[in-house]
Amino acid sequence: MSFQKIRTILVSERVFSIATDTLNNEIESMNPIKVSGYLECFNNCREQGYVLATQSYDYENEKRTKESLYIWAFENRSSDNIVVCWQTEYPDKGMYSILTFENRRKLFKYNELQSAADFIVELVKKHFKVEFSRQ
Repeated sequence: MSFQKIRTILVSERVFSIATDTLNNEIESMNPIKVSGYLECFNNCREQGYVLATQSYDYENEKRTKESLYIWAFENRSSDNIVVCWQTEYPDKGMYSILTFENRRKLFKYNELQSAADFIVELVKKHFKVEFSRQ
């Protein structure tokens, strides 16, 4: 007998592991504006996984620089494809809105973990209008 995580959790975990590793490695080059965030679980029947909540702060001027950005990654409910959704509105009960699912989502094939992660990194960079320096 063995116990394991369900596949949609594993997919979300893998995508965000790649994306957050990239963000963490590159975020140190951002000065004085810093982007940070955290991952939370969400559960909507088969759509389960993590949501990344991000925010930015300008330490020189001591203020938040932009509204937060929320990004979900999970396995599609009717296929093995990866879904990435994003919105700036605070998620009600940790879930994206219907409008978000209809208008702000991108699908990736089941084996495109790196592409989904790269897309998330680009969403964060574009939203916060930051350039990460490649080291």
